[in-house]
Amino acid sequence: MRIRLMAVAAAVGAGSLVLSGCVSSGTSSSDASSAPAEASAAASDAASAAAPTGDPLVLGIVQAGSGFMGPIDTPARNALLMEVDAVNAAGGVNGQPITVEFIDTETKFEKYAPAAEEVIGKGANVLVVTCDYDVSSPAALVAEGKNILNVAPCIGDPIYGPAGGLKLGFSMGDGVPGEASVMAEFANSKGWKNAVLLKDTSIKYTQNQCAVFEKRFTELGGTVVKTYDYVQGDSVKETVSKISAAGAPDVIINCGYNPGGGTVAKEIRDGGLATPIVSGFGMDGDFWVGAIPNLSDYYVVTYNAKNGDDANAAVNDYAAAYEAKYGAKPDVGGFVTGPTTLQVILEAYKQAGSWDGDKLTAALETFKDVPTLAGPTSFSPDLHINVGRPMAILEVKDGKLVFIEAVAPKKVVFP
Repeated sequence: MRIRLMAVAAAVGAGSLVLSGCVSSGTSSSDASSAPAEASAAASDAASAAAPTGDPLVLGIVQAGSGFMGPIDTPARNALLMEVDAVNAAGGVNGQPITVEFIDTETKFEKYAPAAEEVIGKGANVLVVTCDYDVSSPAALVAEGKNILNVAPCIGDPIYGPAGGLKLGFSMGDGVPGEASVMAEFANSKGWKNAVLLKDTSIKYTQNQCAVFEKRFTELGGTVVKTYDYVQGDSVKETVSKISAAGAPDVIINCGYNPGGGTVAKEIRDGGLATPIVSGFGMDGDFWVGAIPNLSDYYVVTYNAKNGDDANAAVNDYAAAYEAKYGAKPDVGGFVTGPTTLQVILEAYKQAGSWDGDKLTAALETFKDVPTLAGPTSFSPDLHINVGRPMAILEVKDGKLVFIEAVAPKKVVFP
């Protein structure tokens, strides 16, 4: 099982070995859960197979290397490039190396559509986009108009796909219905009976995160005392005062993302509230924790642990290889969706025999528990994201991010 998807990589290409020059810049310009060394070895074992004919894979990547999506996009992209190297070491695709056209959009909304046009103009036959629907949709719509498969490594909102008008759009991420259901079930398991929600209304992901949490938490017998809205960058000091005056709840749910979500966490603690806080993937990572001395009792539901303490040894191996290559650990556990992106694209190509967007989509919609580094991967004609994978529950304790457990949602609810 561990070699299955990398054997696919070898099957769709095993000929020339080209590692240099496979990445260019556009502007300046558990089971296939294998670590890079294992992936390369597995692919090499199958590399004696005859290479089929066909077009090479040109990946267009239109993502943020900076701006607020930089810490989310970068780990997945870096790990994706490691997987590209592993596949190229085994002969590439159709006997030719995978090439990459990357443009850093700097999380600037107006750059996405032109960047997509540029990389597609350079031959991209699959487009990889930023891990947020609101930000990346202009690029995705360009791809849709040209019948090109568009993939987001770690978008969490199910709107990325048919629900958002993207019939060729897929996310390799864990959807917010599963993520927030786990958040609610975790809160219930801790015996927390009432909750206050702080909801960042700037993007659909965080809006729906709070909606799903409330729905599932209420089903489990919990009570949402109050929901307070904020917009990324807002101070919530006044809100914290109101929460304190009303009596601290059992738990606070911070439906946010960084950097604003980190400011919210700091103001909660600075305001004297020691209440446990729970968040989702938007608050993953420890790059923001240092601003809150000795932060504790903060819980994050996310993909995997990034610091080498995940329950899945293959994830830890990949994280170690990532650190060896880039000189630092991944910022967030969503790095696992980078290799998953390429693994899934190659499996779909094996089935479709073409880079045609419609044909790749038809293949992807038949996926049922396909093994990848991010976990079992399934899609359907109506849902182009996974909602039932096990997710890691991490705790920030004395300023350190540590793995607690991995659990799948007992029940998935939708907003």
